[in-house]
Amino acid sequence: MSDRIPSLTMADEIDLMIYAKTAWLADFGQGPKKRPDFEIDLKRRELAVLKQAAFEYRASAEKLRQMQEAAE
Repeated sequence: MSDRIPSLTMADEIDLMIYAKTAWLADFGQGPKKRPDFEIDLKRRELAVLKQAAFEYRASAEKLRQMQEAAE
């Protein structure tokens, strides 16, 4: 892939994945449509990874912004 996706765009896209994962957990994490525990545990782990990735991408974008401002 030759075109790098900017960090803020990555974070925004990951936020969409976080929303989808959260909605899945709300729908299938309990109640009559509850999925097996191993599946719920996997989705929770994936959600934690996505949240950390979004945080890291936002921190990276902020650091880059600060570096660019300092260079001006």
